[in-house]
Amino acid sequence: MTPTPAAPLRVFLVEGNPLIRIGLSAVLRGRTVRLVGAAADAVACLERIGDTDPDVVLVDLDGPRGAGLAALRSLARRFPGARVVATGSACGEESELALAALSAGARGFLLKDSEPGMILDALRLVRCGAVVLSPGLGDVLPTLLASAPTDVPGRCTLAGLTAREHDVLRLVAHGYDNRRIARELTLSDKTVRNYVSAVLSKLGAGSRGEAIVVARRAGLGGDTRCEKPVRPVAR
Repeated sequence: MTPTPAAPLRVFLVEGNPLIRIGLSAVLRGRTVRLVGAAADAVACLERIGDTDPDVVLVDLDGPRGAGLAALRSLARRFPGARVVATGSACGEESELALAALSAGARGFLLKDSEPGMILDALRLVRCGAVVLSPGLGDVLPTLLASAPTDVPGRCTLAGLTAREHDVLRLVAHGYDNRRIARELTLSDKTVRNYVSAVLSKLGAGSRGEAIVVARRAGLGGDTRCEKPVRPVAR
C-alpha cells in the first residue's frame, strides 16, 4: 500500500520588512509547505489569521520596541491553539529576546539570518509539539531563567499544584502537546486540556510559553530520560 503523504505545513507569516517578507514567502512556498497568509503587522495578522487555520505562525519581533511581543500576547490570548515561532535580528540581546518571546507565548525563537532549511525544520518541529531555538540560545536559557527579574512569570511556587497537575506541567516543559501528554499519562485529550487550563490559572501564566518559563525556573524539564524542553535547530 502506498503511504499517504503528510499534509503540507500551513504557515502564516508576519513580517514588517517587505523585502524579507517576500524572501521568506518564497522560501515557505513548496510541496511540503503552504503559505496560508502574510501580514506586515500584528493588527493585519489578527484580522486575517482566523480564516486561515495555520499550523504555525512566524512572527517578526523587529520594529518598534515591544510591538512584536504585544503581538505574541494578542495571538496567545485570541488564538490559544496557535503555535508561534518568533524571529529577530542579531542585536547582542538575542537570548533575552528569546526568553521574552517564550514568556509571551511563543514556541520558539529564530534569528533572521538562519538558513532556509533551518527555518523549515524549526516550523515542522513546532507543529509536532517541540519548542525550538536558534543554535546556542538553548544553552544559555537556563541561566537566563535563573536570573530573570521577579516580574517574569514564575515568581510563584508550584506548591499549589496537585500531583497530576505537576506531572502535566513537567511534560509541558518538555514541549509536549496535549495529545502527547494524554498518551504519556494515559488520559483523554479533554482531561489534559482541563489540567493544562488549571495549571495555567494556578501559575498565573497566560500561555504555554509562560508555563514553560515557570517550569524551567522551578527545575522541571531537565530529566535526561525525556526529550529536552528546548531543541536547538540543527545547523
